Amino acid sequence: MGVSKTIGSDVDHRADSPWLNEAAGRLLIVGFEGVDFSPELETLITAVRPAGLVFFRRNYPEPDGPARLRRLIEKASGLSLSLTGRPLLVAIDHEGGTVQRLPPPYTAVPPASELAAGLTASEMGELIERAAAELAATGFNFNFAPVADVSSPLSAFVGSRSYGDDPETVANFGLAFVDACRRCGVLSCAKHFPGLGSAAVDPHQDLPVIAVPGDRLMLVDVEPFRRLIVRDLPAVMTTHALYPALDAEYPATFSERIVGLLKKDLGFQGPVLTDDLEMGALKNQPIGEAAVRAVRAGHDFLLVCRRADYIDECRRGLAEAVARGRLSETRLEDAFSRQALLLRRLEDGWPRLRARDEWFRRLTAASGFNAGSEAPIDPLDQKGNI
Repeated sequence: MGVSKTIGSDVDHRADSPWLNEAAGRLLIVGFEGVDFSPELETLITAVRPAGLVFFRRNYPEPDGPARLRRLIEKASGLSLSLTGRPLLVAIDHEGGTVQRLPPPYTAVPPASELAAGLTASEMGELIERAAAELAATGFNFNFAPVADVSSPLSAFVGSRSYGDDPETVANFGLAFVDACRRCGVLSCAKHFPGLGSAAVDPHQDLPVIAVPGDRLMLVDVEPFRRLIVRDLPAVMTTHALYPALDAEYPATFSERIVGLLKKDLGFQGPVLTDDLEMGALKNQPIGEAAVRAVRAGHDFLLVCRRADYIDECRRGLAEAVARGRLSETRLEDAFSRQALLLRRLEDGWPRLRARDEWFRRLTAASGFNAGSEAPIDPLDQKGNI
């Protein structure tokens, strides 16, 4: 669905127009409840037509987790492809340590701080490659990692999720992480731009204020992102935090200056994601309006990670904003072109089905159950791109 077909002069501009609703859905990566391909999930995909789904521990089925999870992803991806003609982004936070959604038999990845203390970046890359192969085997194609935050004594939030207090170390381990995912066809996403290493407050609960000088932000916090961008980073996630040295009025989620720093000053060509719009840092902002403001600031994907009513509120708010001209054609063209670049990366790098079947066999061999012989559906193979 091209932008001109979505919002051009020959298209119905009512907020309930199917074209505008589909344009709104393309901006959303959403979470859901349940562990199977339920009628509710089918309705969500059909009604919202999101760009992607994000999975959490609550979505992991037991027993026979990997096989059931793979079937869920196959069905969701197949339905989405039939409706939109685009591959579904199947996302997960798989950093390691405290942020790893999948239990055994999936490889347990230690926290970033332990990896950096005990391994070289190359050695860590070998471990991440194994974990990424397991993700790809199951059907995940988008990992919301690595964390590119540089830790600081001021931080009570990032902690062991950071590779350390030296931007060069963080960049080197981040690069190894991105390259390992790429070798398995999994997209990566560095976070949390422009850096949460000095956050004293958890944005899941409240809005952090990162009151550090601008030169420190650029030389320390932004530096790992800059180095990752130079090495062809697929995606970047911002954060719900206020940076007075960069924008004294708006947090990064709503800041054209901060997103502009990423896209214009650093020359990042890929898509920019928000963190979850349901987080406590934005609790004083109606979520539909937050979605509109985030896209106006330059975000290309919005995360809404759980509540179906919030997903619907965002979808309706975005469609209405397009209908009323609050979201411009130029802004949507930029978002959709960056999304298309990400999907081309996915289609160019996604492993063949035979490789993923072998990875899946290795994953399930240690878990004590039969993965079954049902032939999996592969939307990318169906498109003829692999």
